[in-house]
Amino acid sequence: MPRKHLIANQTNKKQQAQAKMWQKLAREIRASVKVGGPNPEANPRLKSAISKALQNNLSRESINKNINGSIKDTEKLETLEYEAYGPNGLQIIICVLTDNPNRSAGNVRGYLNKFNAKIAKPNSVKSFFEEKGYIIVPKKSNISVDYLLELTMENKVLDILEQEDCFEIYVEPFDIYKTVDNLKNNKVEIFSSEVKFFPNEKISELDDKIKQKLSDFIDSCENDDDVQWVVTNFEEN
Repeated sequence: MPRKHLIANQTNKKQQAQAKMWQKLAREIRASVKVGGPNPEANPRLKSAISKALQNNLSRESINKNINGSIKDTEKLETLEYEAYGPNGLQIIICVLTDNPNRSAGNVRGYLNKFNAKIAKPNSVKSFFEEKGYIIVPKKSNISVDYLLELTMENKVLDILEQEDCFEIYVEPFDIYKTVDNLKNNKVEIFSSEVKFFPNEKISELDDKIKQKLSDFIDSCENDDDVQWVVTNFEEN
């Protein structure tokens, strides 16, 4: 295939992935409004959805359209979580937002079966993960761990780690928005912020065959319109 066609194909795949991400973000915004109302300051789930949407370049116009439209929207969306054990002690959590639980259950079970993973009882896997607020700050010459610690003294900060090109700030989930606002008010750039699950014990080595199957499994989940996110305890060194 000529190089220009390869580039065009890669660009098209990126556009499709972004469109799918925007669709999932819009669905989460609508579901958040139905659960907690249209005011993000009184609805933490909506505030989180808006923050993630902005980080992924969904326009303010689209965000407001989904907030306002959800009030009249009759679509019933359910949030479901599936926990599973995969090969080599892999632990998996899948979050689904769907208008058809039977369809989603069938799809998720199909992905897990292909990966030779098995559904687990509720909280049997989740108990090995911890929910944390996670903030990434790009590394700048005037920023250090000590400086960030000083700025966030009054926030519920769990840890601040310095990486090659950024700082990772871990906070209590309920305090992430106050921490982000505090940093922004002090002119600190935020690359991204979200609440997510982190494994207590990580697996860092898998053989190539299982690693490829894991990659295929995650791709299947991410390509599913109903799957909002998937986390595992695998982290490659």
